[in-house]
Amino acid sequence: MTAGRRVLEKVKPHRPNLSDIAYQEIKQMIFLGELDQGEKILLDKLSSKLNLSITPIREALNKLGQEDLVQIKPRTSHEITSLNEQDVGDILELREMLETFALKTAGANFSRFPVKTYRKLFSTPSKYSDPNKFNEIDVQFHETIINMSRNKKLQKLFYYNDNLVCLLSHPASKIKGRIKMAVKEHLELIDAIEANNVDLAVKHLSTHLQSLKSALLQTYKSKDKQ
Repeated sequence: MTAGRRVLEKVKPHRPNLSDIAYQEIKQMIFLGELDQGEKILLDKLSSKLNLSITPIREALNKLGQEDLVQIKPRTSHEITSLNEQDVGDILELREMLETFALKTAGANFSRFPVKTYRKLFSTPSKYSDPNKFNEIDVQFHETIINMSRNKKLQKLFYYNDNLVCLLSHPASKIKGRIKMAVKEHLELIDAIEANNVDLAVKHLSTHLQSLKSALLQTYKSKDKQ
């Protein structure tokens, strides 16, 4: 068959995978806090909201269950994963291990970090005045740190844990003064990266994540007492 004849062939239209659509929509709802931790998922209600049948929604929930964002209960009931103090500590300790390792193994990639881009984003209040916008920038920032590492297996570990980190994003953004403090911590880290000082960058990253951990643990302690 010639190239010309291949050009004339009809291309089959792409059919969207409805379970993938449901997966992305539900995941976004979880990260934005539209579906709260511990909330039971009503399939009929979710089907109506997303304008999708129950089958792709159930498939999406099973996939989210594999990522520990949804708990699948007996008789196929589902609820959003509810984290406790132990979970918060474990998730953020693992995040610190992965990201500081990324900085230490970045090699030549360390000096290629887009410092100007992120300094501008974190120095412009309008870019993060909305907590959801800040969380979006924050996710991109920490992904960029991971992608600096020359260890490509690191990414897979990071993305699993980052799903759980994102589950914490909404409660973290509701803590008074937390976003303002996080912006300051990010800018200090960016300064260290620009100075090509790996040790200082690791120190600032650890300080940032420990600060987040402390704030979230206080929130979860208060929540458990209610």
